[in-house]
Amino acid sequence: MVPRGFTLVELLITLAIAAILATVAVPAFSTFLARQQLASDVNEMISVLSLARSEAIKQRHVTEVIFSPPASFNSTRRPEACRKNEVEEDNQYRYSGWCYWVERDNEVLRIGQAANVSSPENEFTLIFKMLGDAEVSDCGSPCEITISSQRDNAAIEPVTLVFRTTGSIRKKETES
Repeated sequence: MVPRGFTLVELLITLAIAAILATVAVPAFSTFLARQQLASDVNEMISVLSLARSEAIKQRHVTEVIFSPPASFNSTRRPEACRKNEVEEDNQYRYSGWCYWVERDNEVLRIGQAANVSSPENEFTLIFKMLGDAEVSDCGSPCEITISSQRDNAAIEPVTLVFRTTGSIRKKETES
């Protein structure tokens, strides 16, 4: 008996089924990755704010988290790690993306970059005092930081972090 292979028709049908499955799976996987990236960005932001608060309490020194937005001129020059694509005009600085850093006594403790902070739009500073309470006057009271998906995907809701003068950080509940 001679071993038999696959016919051309069988191979084409198998290929067509694989193409249909890929067409359905790729958009769902893309949305999954965007949601995971947004969750990661939110967790990073919560981590940075929690670090600043705990350092203020532990070291009994005021600790600041400074947020510097892109595409607008700021008087504050960023730390070296956040100076990518820096443009300087008359002691004012403009950058290509958001940057935030934790600072205590002019020492930078942690630096991060975020491409997807959608509000507030201006530079602001969150100040943690020695007992963990906070000053949020630059950002509003309560301060709300909205983080959106990096990809333009209407199916992914942005996440808003609410930051109160007590120093607490919470995710804002969605209205749906």
